[in-house]
Amino acid sequence: MHAAGGPELALETELFSIVRRERLARDLGDWDGMERLYWPGAVVRVTWFAGTSDEFIAMSRERAKGGSGMHTISPTRASVLGARAWVESPGQILIRPRLEGVECDLTAWCRFLCRLERRAGEWRLTSFDSIYVKDRVDPVVPSAVVDLDAELLGGARASYRHLTYLNRKSGYTVPDDLPGVDRPDLVRAVYAEADAWLAEGSALGQPAS
Repeated sequence: MHAAGGPELALETELFSIVRRERLARDLGDWDGMERLYWPGAVVRVTWFAGTSDEFIAMSRERAKGGSGMHTISPTRASVLGARAWVESPGQILIRPRLEGVECDLTAWCRFLCRLERRAGEWRLTSFDSIYVKDRVDPVVPSAVVDLDAELLGGARASYRHLTYLNRKSGYTVPDDLPGVDRPDLVRAVYAEADAWLAEGSALGQPAS
């Protein structure tokens, strides 16, 4: 079902709050707070990482030592069935790296898709995925020129091209089959998987609290 009003609206508000707090905790380096928003064994899949939430938090902590970016997130849609839910949130990833010696702003537009479960009356995340829309790089000083490696840039997917460039330059492997608007088949698969997961929870008779 889709939350609509009354108790449903209160539930939607709760779910949206959890999703917002997860991104804020990461941006603030509140690793303990971030850990409390995920169930053990939760899965995170982004450009530079695929694995459990515990591993993601540990690696995020290490990456933050060299400076980190920030996120905007606007939870917009929730689909709920029993004790399972998924939330979709348009947002941005905002990073200020040095690319080829030039200080830049990298902006990536995404739709974050989070799955959540209620266990013993508490909602937490069981997965976090990004659907990539587009990204761009701008020199912080407008008159500066960034001479990006054309071969590396040209070999990256259009929906997360500059994120791929940055992460590969930093030594991370970036898969070319992440969901993005330039691959509608992969986006459809993410939604189908989330909906099947919702239905599976209902079929298994997952308790509501």
